[in-house]
Amino acid sequence: MNSLHKYTTTVIKTGNSYALRVPKKYVEDAQLKLGQKADIGLPIPEPKQNRARIQELLKELQEVGAYKAIKDPVAWQRDIRRDRPLPGRK
Repeated sequence: MNSLHKYTTTVIKTGNSYALRVPKKYVEDAQLKLGQKADIGLPIPEPKQNRARIQELLKELQEVGAYKAIKDPVAWQRDIRRDRPLPGRK
């Protein structure tokens, strides 16, 4: 199974226990057979952004003059985003 895939699962109650319902695509990608046991990891919560910390870091960057060398921000951004040929390719 490719670890880069994400699958949406559903927790269901079955009598005195719980079951994790997974999409058919998960079973196919993992090449699971009926009754086969599989080890799965715990879900990792999405990290929350710390807005105050981000603002603090941006202020520090301004104070040390991190962007002082950029005379024209619009031109700099346009240049950064321009496609360039990859090394060894034409």
